[in-house]
Amino acid sequence: MFEGKYGTYWIDSGILHMVYKENIIIDLKIAKKITSDRLLFQKAKEYPVFCDLSAVVDSTSMARRYFAAQGTTLMSAIAIYAGSPVAISHAEFYMRTLMHKIPTAFFTQKYQALKFLKDYCK
Repeated sequence: MFEGKYGTYWIDSGILHMVYKENIIIDLKIAKKITSDRLLFQKAKEYPVFCDLSAVVDSTSMARRYFAAQGTTLMSAIAIYAGSPVAISHAEFYMRTLMHKIPTAFFTQKYQALKFLKDYCK
């Protein structure tokens, strides 16, 4: 497990889990730090990623574009999970407005997100 400034990261059953810290507002600088922390934790190994956005309050368009492009390095797929109404609205906007380089899906049920990622485990 790795505790970064903006989130917690761990690997379980071949899936990298990312859970953001409470009340986070993600701008481009924070998006780059999150990606840097994730890559450091991964040690050059590709994983499918479960990303829990439930605690995210807001994100800038530059941060979302960064995540959709450079932020997917060493990800084989990403399942975006959101449980709060604010996070759900951000995730739906992200899914609708950006082109994604890897298989990307949005879920409001954690078990469905993890099931989606199983196909991308090596």
